[in-house]
Amino acid sequence: MNFEGYSHRLKKILDSNRGQLTFSEACAAGIPKDAFYRYVKEKGLAKHGRGLYLSADAFPDEFALLQACFPKVIFSHDTALFLYEMSEREPIQLSVSVDSGYNSPSLREHGVRIHYVKPEWYGLGIYDIKTPEGNLVKAYDKERTICDLIRRKSSVDITKFNYALKAYIASKDKTLPAYRSMRAQ
Repeated sequence: MNFEGYSHRLKKILDSNRGQLTFSEACAAGIPKDAFYRYVKEKGLAKHGRGLYLSADAFPDEFALLQACFPKVIFSHDTALFLYEMSEREPIQLSVSVDSGYNSPSLREHGVRIHYVKPEWYGLGIYDIKTPEGNLVKAYDKERTICDLIRRKSSVDITKFNYALKAYIASKDKTLPAYRSMRAQ
């Protein structure tokens, strides 16, 4: 395939991701490394992180950008509440959960609150949800988020907890029994 063909495929990826392009996504689409970097240079894409580039007209979505840089993070706690509209305000600091064996010093540099989760609980309740900017990110579902708050109730603001619980009770889809194994230990 010639460069024009690769360029067309990269433009489709860029457009579908609202101005965001990752090297790993390009590789998965069969784009050679040299064609990728030539496209980045010709289009004037700005490097935002390792393997992550943004077009000049892209509206940065901090949720999607963080998850693009760190694919193993799952939005949780306050941040998940915000994404599910179960919080009165946007969190000051994003909260993410990772497997307890995960170590990324550069994640700490992004100023996020990191929660380390037992490996057997890490994959439980992961759900794709839209950010306020319309991008899909991974977050724990409502039930898992409520369970996480209950497990850490001594460090959770009571007003925030009450608001979240009332919002959850008012919601129509509830599947709490799936989380019995997460009892506080």
